[in-house]
Amino acid sequence: MGKHFGELYTIRGIIYYTISPHEQKPFAGCIKGIPNIIFVRTLPRMWTWLPTLITTILVYKGVEAAHKQSKRKNPDDYINEVKPEE
Repeated sequence: MGKHFGELYTIRGIIYYTISPHEQKPFAGCIKGIPNIIFVRTLPRMWTWLPTLITTILVYKGVEAAHKQSKRKNPDDYINEVKPEE
């Protein structure tokens, strides 16, 4: 038999060209991609996600403020307490 696991099939008529990952440029096209992400993909769809984002931020800040307020001591609860004499 003589075939190894990776050589068990044969495809005829198709030519494969591969390049090693070590020969590729890791940041090729990265500068071109930033304006594409910002202007082409994000800004036209902003009206769909921006109201949800703003609402979520406002709700979060309101809940955090209410929680912080509820953890404070109420001075009216301690009016009748007597200070210990020294």
